Amino acid sequence: MATTNDEDLEEYSTPTYENEKLEILIRKMRLCKSATFYVNTISNDDIKLIADELKTNKIWNSLRIIGQNLVNEDGFQYLFDALATNTAVKALHLCGNSLGDRGVMLFMNSLAYNTTIVDVNLTDNHITEIGAQAISKMLRINSTIINLQLHANPLSDIGITLITQALQYNRTLTTLKIGRISMTNVGAEELASLLRLNTTLKMLSLDYNKIGDAGIQALCMALKENQVLQCIDIRQNQISDQSIDNIIAMIQNNRTLTRLDLARNQFSDQGKEIIRQVNANNNTIKTLIL
Repeated sequence: MATTNDEDLEEYSTPTYENEKLEILIRKMRLCKSATFYVNTISNDDIKLIADELKTNKIWNSLRIIGQNLVNEDGFQYLFDALATNTAVKALHLCGNSLGDRGVMLFMNSLAYNTTIVDVNLTDNHITEIGAQAISKMLRINSTIINLQLHANPLSDIGITLITQALQYNRTLTTLKIGRISMTNVGAEELASLLRLNTTLKMLSLDYNKIGDAGIQALCMALKENQVLQCIDIRQNQISDQSIDNIIAMIQNNRTLTRLDLARNQFSDQGKEIIRQVNANNNTIKTLIL
């Protein structure tokens, strides 16, 4: 089974279906608003059954196909072609399906001009900086997507640079989740440059990366100017007490951030208490996690 965050596991705690009964299953779910296929053995033939349903189904507004399935590029292309004509599905989650860079390229070509889908989750799909280039091109064109999750893909700093460059022009994305992507200070600094310019992003998740003190310094400097972002998750990185002054200055100057998650970093107990006291006096960040 694909590895996902704890939050993802909660979201997808739906019944597990046997795909040999897929046709019956689809009929049973035909009038449901959400269709979830949470197995590991969906094949090209199976995906075509789902895609064929999408060509006529006007009820499903959420489609989740989750697991290490057996679908290749031809099968995914069939699915993406069906979604191109579907005007109901607003949320598409394909977690753990091993799309890879080639599959993501096919998807992004379809998604660029899609005006229905607003929520895309591609957690754990083996997407590298090559796939990130296709995502970047899509984000420059698409004007509908508001939520994009790319957790647990080896995008690296190069991939993040490509995506942040596109987001300088994007005016619709409000949530970006890019945890567990091997981001370092270099990627964090690119994101900091974006946060100085972007006027739409409200939630940013950078958990389980390799961001250190130089990266958090750049982010804090940007957040002193940014007046849009409301939530940022930087838990499980490599931030130490050396960053306390930068974090304090950001807390004292930022007026929009309401949630800051810095848990599982390298702060001392004394450092954590200093941050808590400053935040209590400032009374802006309602949820501070250390």
